[in-house]
Amino acid sequence: MKNERILIQGVEGSYSHIFAKSLGYSKIDFVPTFDEVVERIEKGEYEYGILPIENTTAGEVRETYDLLDSHNVYHVAMGDIKISHCLLGAKNSKLSDITKVSSHPQALMQCDKFLKKQGYSIYNEFNTAIASKKLAEEGDKTHAVIASHLAGEIYGLNMLCENIQNVDNNFTKFVLLSNSLENVDKNKIISIALELKDKPNVLGELLNIFTEYNINLTRIQSRNIPNTCFKIRFYIDFEGSIKDKKINEMLTKIATKCLKVKIRGVY
Repeated sequence: MKNERILIQGVEGSYSHIFAKSLGYSKIDFVPTFDEVVERIEKGEYEYGILPIENTTAGEVRETYDLLDSHNVYHVAMGDIKISHCLLGAKNSKLSDITKVSSHPQALMQCDKFLKKQGYSIYNEFNTAIASKKLAEEGDKTHAVIASHLAGEIYGLNMLCENIQNVDNNFTKFVLLSNSLENVDKNKIISIALELKDKPNVLGELLNIFTEYNINLTRIQSRNIPNTCFKIRFYIDFEGSIKDKKINEMLTKIATKCLKVKIRGVY
């Protein structure tokens, strides 16, 4: 029997935690890594898990892309939350005390203008909230972290600066993961990943299939396949229902142009 609780990476106070709460989940379990979230969803130990997939400032979360490509899991919902990064210090610390800052690499990237101006030494952590928890335990007044308001409240950290991200409209997109699409009754968008056959104009032929079926594309993206010599994987989102016979007929035709096709998810 699947666990009715939802699974996320990190500890309390992470942005994934905030997103889970926004969906109405109150029974939340935490694990250290993205890999463990995906592996336990794939095994059916949990029905749902959450991972970040993209940020408006820092771009795609590569680890999530790679895990979705290499495991039998799907995203069955997607949503955005606004990211408001704070510089948090140990209890009773002041801004003038700080010489080093740690956080998740994405958070550091999203605040790099502020960090470069201050001249801090920078250190990577697995998660913004994990960094916050460690700082609370260590109490180093020269050390600050970049994390959420919630993390600061949970771990009793001192608010040194608010909204230090490079741009005000900074949003992260999160996906809700499952190991099955069977429970999806309705969806508006389908996401697929494609590895095309190596022949002339195959991408044009592929796109013509969408035109033939009068299907609207909402996104097309490409990235290098990890551990290959510049081979490309395409990611396409398009309008349609996963239970529509026409869509499944179109996917069968698309497969004739590809070495590999994978439905990544629906939303």
